[in-house]
Amino acid sequence: MDIKLIQNETDYDAAMVRVSELMDLNPLLHSPESNELEVWATLIEKYEAEQESIDLPSPIEAIKFRMGQMGFNQNDMVDYFGSKAKVSEVLNEKRTLTLAMMRKLVNGLGIPASVFLQDEKVQLDNKNINWLSFPLKDMLKKHYFPDFTGKLAELKELAEEQVKSFFDTVPHSWNLPKAQMKSTAHGDNDKEVNDYALWAWQVKVLQRCQLNNIANFEQDSINLDLMKRIARYSFLDEGPVIVKEFLAKHGIHMIVEPHLDQTYLDGAAFMTEDGHPVVAVTLRYDRLDSFWFTLLHEVGHIALEHVNSKMPFIFDSNLNPDDTEEKEKQANDLASDAFGLKREELLSVLKYADVVQLSNQYDLSPSIIIGQVRRFRKDYRLFSKKMGKVRHLFEI
Repeated sequence: MDIKLIQNETDYDAAMVRVSELMDLNPLLHSPESNELEVWATLIEKYEAEQESIDLPSPIEAIKFRMGQMGFNQNDMVDYFGSKAKVSEVLNEKRTLTLAMMRKLVNGLGIPASVFLQDEKVQLDNKNINWLSFPLKDMLKKHYFPDFTGKLAELKELAEEQVKSFFDTVPHSWNLPKAQMKSTAHGDNDKEVNDYALWAWQVKVLQRCQLNNIANFEQDSINLDLMKRIARYSFLDEGPVIVKEFLAKHGIHMIVEPHLDQTYLDGAAFMTEDGHPVVAVTLRYDRLDSFWFTLLHEVGHIALEHVNSKMPFIFDSNLNPDDTEEKEKQANDLASDAFGLKREELLSVLKYADVVQLSNQYDLSPSIIIGQVRRFRKDYRLFSKKMGKVRHLFEI
């Protein structure tokens, strides 16, 4: 009998007869008969799997059949779908079954999971994630779900599907350990950081990294000298935008991505799966001095090798230039050293002309001078009207 695909019951019966004949021969391993037997077994298994899928009822047919078996009416199905209106819409195929509904039907009514798994996109595994803990309203506002066109109420119903779809755009996103994020988040302990929001924000940053053209990364090239060169870009009006290309030439992703609610994020530093550093800033404060200090602080974490396989990411919430925590202090000091400003010079600034003079002397943005003067004077009202803005450069 010639080996061929099994396409109908006649082919299937003939194949089963041939398998029986080969098994009666008790062929030696790797003999022609043994190899033929293995091929037929594979073809039979494939045909049986296809037939099982074809024979399965549609999910709605299965639900209605089970309702009939149990004597259920639509009122009895409210616990599975959420409301009478949803029951009617689902059974009339005007509303899509959510994964949560499917699980309830499998666990509560005993409908085989295979009925729902006919669609190759459906996965009923539960990752023990509280999907409603993600800041869905803010994620919707900030275009985390570009293909979703519904309202927030509908998004909450479809939270698992939509968040999964978003996460699946980034390889290994499910392996980013949520619990570890809390231990590496840095900031004001009086404000509780939403780990789910941090997780989503990092995936969004990594999603944007995939669009970048990036050079090879050499750790030895990331040092104070490079940071001083970064700081000098602040002297240019378009410096915050231009510096992205400079960093890319050194193998570093620079991403500007607004923070999500309950993260209080100013910036972050972490590594991609392929070993490229990422420095991300949120522009939580629309001030040029904040942008440049945060950027250099995160590059400082990279230069100091604070981010590595044991510490894969550092999140800086409520970044404080006077932080005393060791790694934060080190990154702060390196950022300050990159500016190259002397304390006594800053304390001698009395008028805006002095700010301009230091700006020209050090090739730094006047806003950086203002920010440092404010810090050392502990007076954050100084030169407020002269402080530059940054969000408009990134259309945020």
